[in-house]
Amino acid sequence: MHEMTEKLHDFLLEHIDEMSQEWLDSREVEKDSIYTADASSETTEYLRVQNQYFTRKIVKVLIGDSLDTLSDWAQEVATKRAQRGDSLYHSIHHLKKFRLIFFKQIESFFHLHSSSITYEDLFSWNKIVNEAFDRMIELFTLYYGQVSEAQSQAQKMLISELSTPVISISDTVGVLPLIGQVDDYKNSDFAKKVMLQAKELNLSCLIIDLSGAPSIDTMMTNELFQVIVGPTWN
Repeated sequence: MHEMTEKLHDFLLEHIDEMSQEWLDSREVEKDSIYTADASSETTEYLRVQNQYFTRKIVKVLIGDSLDTLSDWAQEVATKRAQRGDSLYHSIHHLKKFRLIFFKQIESFFHLHSSSITYEDLFSWNKIVNEAFDRMIELFTLYYGQVSEAQSQAQKMLISELSTPVISISDTVGVLPLIGQVDDYKNSDFAKKVMLQAKELNLSCLIIDLSGAPSIDTMMTNELFQVIVGPTWN
């Protein structure tokens, strides 16, 4: 390994506290963001620890660690951000902001050792660090998207289960209130579920309340038609 690269590695680790503090000091008040400047002291320390762990990961790439080693941090943090409901924009914005702080330290190192650093060194460090940050952003976006999609699917399943109840209002009459977007009802055996509920309640009349559905498309109309003409529940 090149001697100056080893020295840069050590220099960056020596200034890890300084970099994380500069990043924390750069925060602004942001509504509904974990990165807001008025976050609690506990949250600030939590961010500090995460940032310093991230910095060590990037620094190790300089001395030969694979970009694949960035995956653990990206998955852990992206998962937590998505579960909290923090916006992806805020996370990427602060990763990019920290990249500038990181390069600022490399610039300081260059000024200290300019006589011993070649253009090849600078080009190599620039390439490695930018690739590491770009890879981290890619992984973060990937994992954040996976968690968000899983949450969305779980929410849709819950809506599907809760939004098609047949409510009995008398011994033989029930009401089916449709609430929300029609997409929430698609691919969920909607008609079958409704007819089964109506049959279990021994209904002879089912009132379909569409006031809570903003719009009804052709597919949903067909589902409702199956309920209306379906012979299995009345």
